[in-house]
Amino acid sequence: MENLINEMAENLKGFQANAEAQIKEVAAQVTVVKDELQKQIDGQLAAQKKSAKKEVKFMDEVILEKLDGNFDAMEKALKSNGKFRLDLSDVKTMTLSGNLTGDAQASYAPNPAIQPAQSLNFRDLIPTVRSESGLYVYYRENSGLTNNIAAQTEGSNKGENNYSLTEVKVVNDYLAGFSTFSKQMLKSLPFMTQTLPRMLQRDFFKAENAAFFTTVSAAATGSTTTAETDDLLQLIDYIGNQKAANFVPSYALVSQQQMGRLLKATVAAGYYAGNGSVVVSPNGGITIWGVPVVSASWVTDDKVLIFDNSYLERVEVEGLAIEFSYENGENFQKNLVTARIECYEDINLMLTTSAIYADMGNV
Repeated sequence: MENLINEMAENLKGFQANAEAQIKEVAAQVTVVKDELQKQIDGQLAAQKKSAKKEVKFMDEVILEKLDGNFDAMEKALKSNGKFRLDLSDVKTMTLSGNLTGDAQASYAPNPAIQPAQSLNFRDLIPTVRSESGLYVYYRENSGLTNNIAAQTEGSNKGENNYSLTEVKVVNDYLAGFSTFSKQMLKSLPFMTQTLPRMLQRDFFKAENAAFFTTVSAAATGSTTTAETDDLLQLIDYIGNQKAANFVPSYALVSQQQMGRLLKATVAAGYYAGNGSVVVSPNGGITIWGVPVVSASWVTDDKVLIFDNSYLERVEVEGLAIEFSYENGENFQKNLVTARIECYEDINLMLTTSAIYADMGNV
């Protein structure tokens, strides 16, 4: 038994000696690390003291200052529980402008602020007919017919009407445009896949509205006879001329500015909720003799276009479409994408007398 106890005592002494040797070795390593870090800190602090004083300190500067003179405490903490807490509670506020070189990480809005579209399109006011080819043919009755239909006198011949029609050909064209952008832009700004079609469609309708308005106003030959100078009274005469020619006016198109003048005139004349042939709705809409007055930004100011949409149609061969392609010109070589918008169409005023285009005489 005594021999066993002596053997255990010797083993304990050996374990103690080994542990003390390991502790000394770790302490020596910590001392080396401490000395090396202290040299680095001294160098950093010396360099920073030479520079101009800063109101805002960078994080690495604060950490170096905190470590300076605290290596003994760090050594004890590491030996005790393997952890060391560095208190940075007095670090000054850091700002993007004062502490950041370059740009902060960006967060992109899903919908960029693009220019507004026109609130009304000409095509919304007229019917659309389909054509299987780019050549659309219809027949127009010739004017000047003598109507011989009358009561028959006993034993006499009945009256005969001789009708004649003229073939009219409408040649449709593509209304089209495109835009090119890089694949890098598409990748970096993903909202472009939705935004670019919106911008193309906005500008397509802007071009279409202008083209349709120009075509119809130039072709209109309805009567513009009036002796009035007041805007509301002029419109009553124009609408009356169309009704006298047996047309049913669908709309009276005016500019936004002209609409404002008409609304002011209704106030001056007392047409608040409707009086006689002029009716003003609570939202500012005007109806004259049953015909809605419609304002649009693509109508020339101080002009009015009145038409019967039974005689006005949009002829469509191919509907509005937007297509993307990598194979346009040098797109493949330069990593470009082309977006194209187009519609194969035309507008057709079947009877020119069914529309009138008049000057209101204000500007």
